[in-house]
Amino acid sequence: MDTRIELPLETTGDGGTGAWPQDREALPQAARHASPQALEHSAGAPMVVRLSGPLSETTAHPLVDRLCALLRRHGAVVADVSAIELRHSGAVHAFTEAAARAGEWPDVRLAVAAPDLTCAALLVSSRVAERVPVHPDVATALAHLDERPELVRGWWRFGIDPRAPGDARQHVRRVCGSWSVDDEAREAAEIVVTELVTNAVEHAVSASVVEVERTAHSLRLTVRDFDLAPLPEARLPEPTSPRGRGLAMVAAVATTWGVEAHRDGKTVWVEMATV
Repeated sequence: MDTRIELPLETTGDGGTGAWPQDREALPQAARHASPQALEHSAGAPMVVRLSGPLSETTAHPLVDRLCALLRRHGAVVADVSAIELRHSGAVHAFTEAAARAGEWPDVRLAVAAPDLTCAALLVSSRVAERVPVHPDVATALAHLDERPELVRGWWRFGIDPRAPGDARQHVRRVCGSWSVDDEAREAAEIVVTELVTNAVEHAVSASVVEVERTAHSLRLTVRDFDLAPLPEARLPEPTSPRGRGLAMVAAVATTWGVEAHRDGKTVWVEMATV
């Protein structure tokens, strides 16, 4: 059974530290007088949040915080946007930002119910719908909450720690299992993340950020470090080269890969086919 609350966007404030929906005035009338124990029992049940008022650059930021908190508490949330007034097209990215910050699918499941065709079209054209499925009504959104979105993503930060490669490998193994990635692609992803995070720790002496995303037929993994040394070339090293052994292994298991430069480091990206 789902739980339903109202969220007027005019009252989301500036994203301050006030806990929500612990604010009992934000709860529906039937729940305002419920005991704390009864409210706690609602944790884990799907939550339907009916948004109303202006969705703008100003209200989008605190909305991310509210949705993120609800997703972490309930796991599954449907945002009913039938009563919003869209004032800035970019504000719709609040939904993908909240989902990304809260965790990985299927532990975190967010959907949008958008009866208005113009709003629904914007959610699709802005690619929000790839990460947060869009449905014509709340009932349909609830019925499809357990279906994997077109794109699922996870990301993690690691310090300069010898345990980081193993921790990164465990995260990748876990999400690949949750996302039904085939064994060959999963094993390749584990090799890739282990090698690249090891490079960050041992050679770049740098913290790293790992991101992995799955679409219908591919798995993309990136490792960002903060090493200012010259970039490695996106090719196999010479046999006598003292560096690049890890990248050679990456190249051997990847469908395609490359390196992107940043002012404060680099990102190595790798793509693998999956089914």
